[in-house]
Amino acid sequence: MLYSKILDLWISEKSLEIRNSTKWNYICTINRELKPAFGDYLVKEITRTMLQDYILKKSEHLKTETIINITKVLSQSFKFAKQEGYVEENPYVRIKVPKEQSAKEIKVFTQEEIAALLNVQGFHEQIVDIVNIAYRTGMRIGEILALKWEDVNFEQEFLMVRRTVSHCQNGVREICAPKTKASTRRIDLDKATMQMLLSMDRTGDFVFCKKDGTILSRGGICQSFKRLCRAADVSYKSFHTLRHTHASVLLAANVHPKIVQERLGHAKISTTMDTYSHLIPGMQKVAVDVFNTLC
Repeated sequence: MLYSKILDLWISEKSLEIRNSTKWNYICTINRELKPAFGDYLVKEITRTMLQDYILKKSEHLKTETIINITKVLSQSFKFAKQEGYVEENPYVRIKVPKEQSAKEIKVFTQEEIAALLNVQGFHEQIVDIVNIAYRTGMRIGEILALKWEDVNFEQEFLMVRRTVSHCQNGVREICAPKTKASTRRIDLDKATMQMLLSMDRTGDFVFCKKDGTILSRGGICQSFKRLCRAADVSYKSFHTLRHTHASVLLAANVHPKIVQERLGHAKISTTMDTYSHLIPGMQKVAVDVFNTLC
């Protein structure tokens, strides 16, 4: 059987257990990368050497994220092929993948920049409110766009993250459960955020939406955010930087990393620490102070 057919059978079965956005990412990898490279080969003709050479060559010019997607599909599709009896031996074994590039340094907005963004005159109020809640809660953009009024507890001053907006094929938006159990979470709200929410129109289902009540476009929000940065004379950084800024503000104030982890919805505290430990002030000084107290 041709490997292209194996890929079609695998993704058809895999689709039953993954979210649509993940499915379309896999399909893009299949159509752009794997079918052109191996689709015309019989699956039994593909060798470990062929796969290893392919990975090494692709790693020279593709992003780490793309390589990870490629290796996931290769690994799982060949495992599927063996389980279904299309090959006797799985050729995707002992494949060496180049080490991930060093993580880029996390960028954050300064307090002066945040103030400038939130105080731009004459700008559409909704994008400013979206920026404000991203900064003050650390929510992901998809979580903000899927936030409903029923998720906000005005009496006890917290909100629940219960869903997110993901983008699938051809820009289709889908509301689904958060990707991990930890992403479904409670976030306590400060007085300024509560005041902002109390002042908003609550006639629709979604906190932030179009005039007809439908969900906003992630791309549209990102474009509006770029314009807001220009209007505020603030150097542009991605919308996701607001989430990083939220974490950095808390850690700089010596809030325990476990609390930061819970607010961000990280599954493991190691993720929080690996991402933001360099932002925690005085970590090295604390270590030195311990030894200064010893003989």
